[in-house]
Amino acid sequence: MLLVYQIKVGLCLIAFYLLWKMLLSRETFHRFNRVALLVALALALVLPWIRLSLDAPASVAQGVVTLDEIIVGQATATHVHKMPWSWNAINVVTAVYFLGVVLAIVWLLHSQWNLHHLLKKGRKEVLANGTTLHVLPGNITPFSYFRHIVINEQDYRDNAHEILVHEQAHIGLRHSWDIVFMELLTLFQWWNPAAWLLCRELRQVHEYEADEAVLNEGVDAKQYQLLLIRKSVGNQLFSMANNFNYQSLKKRIRMMTINKSSQWKRLRALAVVPVIALALLAFANPTTDETSVLANKSVSASPTPQESEVQLPETTPELVVVAYTEEQAPEADGTNKEKTYNSVEQMPEFPGGEAALMQYLMKHVHYPANAAKNKIEGRVIVQFVIKKTGEIGEIKVIRSVDEELDAEAVRVVKTLPNFTPGRQNGKPVAVWYTLPISFKLQGNPQTPN
Repeated sequence: MLLVYQIKVGLCLIAFYLLWKMLLSRETFHRFNRVALLVALALALVLPWIRLSLDAPASVAQGVVTLDEIIVGQATATHVHKMPWSWNAINVVTAVYFLGVVLAIVWLLHSQWNLHHLLKKGRKEVLANGTTLHVLPGNITPFSYFRHIVINEQDYRDNAHEILVHEQAHIGLRHSWDIVFMELLTLFQWWNPAAWLLCRELRQVHEYEADEAVLNEGVDAKQYQLLLIRKSVGNQLFSMANNFNYQSLKKRIRMMTINKSSQWKRLRALAVVPVIALALLAFANPTTDETSVLANKSVSASPTPQESEVQLPETTPELVVVAYTEEQAPEADGTNKEKTYNSVEQMPEFPGGEAALMQYLMKHVHYPANAAKNKIEGRVIVQFVIKKTGEIGEIKVIRSVDEELDAEAVRVVKTLPNFTPGRQNGKPVAVWYTLPISFKLQGNPQTPN
């Protein structure tokens, strides 16, 4: 589920970045642009969680059928052995993703340690507004961090006024909080270039705002631009600091010299509305979650007036092998007295695997109308034999809830296509298969066991 969410966030960020570059990135209303970027970043995180019901309401209570787990063998056994966990593409992607997150956290902590270590050096001076000024030796590039300003001794002697006004603007506009938010976002979206590009754009807008504040203080524009050029050589050492010479100098100088943008151009931001609508429609459509079958074995479908919703659980179902002694194994009627196993070397498999079985059940299990109307819920457990030919053999309900719910569970089992049969000693054999299906009405917090 986490990977699906991350992909949805990533798609939103890509769409918002493209809109930003096309419509607003060259405009001069910097405060508005900053808010627009922050809202875009926040929307990207929120939109994947929003669900819309696009279908007309059913005439009876809306039901959900949940596939809890798939069990092979008798449900009454006391010894349960889980099949060993194995690597697959999703496991590899998940491992790589979390490795990237860990490395990003390590880099962030390293940067913070260097920053706080630096703030302990040099002489300190508390300015009138409560900001702490750190004057350090060497050729360090001026920067601000929350209520701290770092400047080297030469800049303090030669250009203190312009630099301090610039950094005080960063502090007064609370740019450090934006940067914290950006760092956390890129920490979890480290794989997504759009996240890094949007954060770079927001940092650029920070510099535009700070430059504008310096010019509004009466500093000569040409002299200030020359100062920026002189200070353009240097390294950005601290990811969470506002650096005086940060990023594209050419863009900053251009932004200071062009005519102010028409306020009407702010309406371009409304172009985000159809993008939000498309995102909501896409995320409300159950087909967009089909990839979660691979990631978490979880699929949901929106109900229609003719059929109720079928929803699979958000946790990965377990394939459980139940061990029995030969004396405990039940005899299956209708199997011509052939030996029916509960655990074999190679277990039966639905065509296409477990995910395909879930998709099949999602499409074919329906919540009985009368049961939904009478608010009947519960978990039906159906047991059946998969013959050595792969056909479905004897079917019985070993845990009953209601006549209609039981009948629906049995009906669906009867429609199952042939399995790949189980094998013992290289030969196909009959195997017991147990399938619990929970019927739950929407809005109810818990299904009775």
